[in-house]
Amino acid sequence: MSIFGEWFNNEIKVNETPFNHIIIDNFLSDKYYNTIIDSIPKSINENFWKYHNPIEVKYVLDKKEHISNEINELINHLSNEDFIDKIREIFKIYDIEIDNTLHGSGIHYHPNRGRLNIHLDYEKHPILEDKQRRINIIFYLNDEWKEEWNGATELWNEDMTKCITKCYPSKNKVIIFETTEMSWHGVPDIINCPENIYRKTLALYYVSPLISKPEKNKLGACEEGYRKKAIFVKRPQDKYDEKMNKLYNIRPFRRITEDDMKEIWSDWNIYT
Repeated sequence: MSIFGEWFNNEIKVNETPFNHIIIDNFLSDKYYNTIIDSIPKSINENFWKYHNPIEVKYVLDKKEHISNEINELINHLSNEDFIDKIREIFKIYDIEIDNTLHGSGIHYHPNRGRLNIHLDYEKHPILEDKQRRINIIFYLNDEWKEEWNGATELWNEDMTKCITKCYPSKNKVIIFETTEMSWHGVPDIINCPENIYRKTLALYYVSPLISKPEKNKLGACEEGYRKKAIFVKRPQDKYDEKMNKLYNIRPFRRITEDDMKEIWSDWNIYT
């Protein structure tokens, strides 16, 4: 596993506050990192999914056939049993495996005015019906990023009263965290990077056999009693907005469509 930085051969301790996570600088070796950076898309193309609404402004490339050979090779390394064993040992979750469907993962680009409001990830995998999401990896792919541009991954406490951790998208850095009923996270501060720059990440998820129990009144649960989509919430400092609330109520069940926006908030734009 020589593609990784020195951390791979060291003992890594989990930070339990606000929920189990680790942040690693120099995630890849310098040489391998440069190979990856040189292979990522320079701009958005027709193969990206577009999310364009007040809750999430981003682009997602999640089909392996549209991702470079170098990125697919990195995904293979992150799917390797030696790497997964390292993650298993760090988080003490020994039955995780890679989510090869890339559902919701892949390459994520946030543009100027991008955002991803605070949310809980889906619980029961919508494709792998007997699996649930357990671990997220977010690997930052920006050689340069200024904190005044915002773009930090925020981790919030269980009752959503306080942001505990901010992880800015620094060069060759990764944040890895456990997904639970309390792992509120997101990129809620509107990104102010220059127009020709994107906040770039590679996201991968690990799943395990389904252990959660169905509950009809669980936050964001479908009729089965599981969350199959992310559920988004406002922060304490965000003013209540009836239109936003309608969008929050849609998102746990499906993506927000252009028709939704026309009906609920026809005059919205990213500068609103």
